[in-house]
Amino acid sequence: MIKKSIVTAIVTAAALSTQYVMTASADSMPYEPVFESVPITESMTTAAKEQPVKSTISEVPKISAVQTSSTTNAVNTTAAPAENGNLQSALMQLDGAQVEIRNQLIQYKNEYSDIENQYRLIKEQRKLKAKQIKDTEKKIKSLDSTKEKIRKNMD
Repeated sequence: MIKKSIVTAIVTAAALSTQYVMTASADSMPYEPVFESVPITESMTTAAKEQPVKSTISEVPKISAVQTSSTTNAVNTTAAPAENGNLQSALMQLDGAQVEIRNQLIQYKNEYSDIENQYRLIKEQRKLKAKQIKDTEKKIKSLDSTKEKIRKNMD
């Protein structure tokens, strides 16, 4: 009963996690690469998305010194990694649940094969006992018939 409730809880968690992953990702894909001007290691929030930069080498101005200014666009690096972390956490939970269920399946298959072997052994033993019973009954019938023949000859 406890195993059934645990399996039910795992399957329910897996289904809910799968539903969350499906709604949280585009086109039901866990990760869809977007060609951005920012390297993939840096993340941007959905509110601050920039259009992909299409440039050629002739359009890039030469920069003599690196300038820092307070008017640069702020990129929220905590929201997207947290979302990726949640998705990765959900995927890890699904993987863990799948591994547990596969291990359970292997255990059930091993138990089934053990029971199947016991069944075959018992079936074989049953067959041998039935043969022994038939042989013994034949011997008794044979002895009974011999006794009857002797009694008839005595009379």
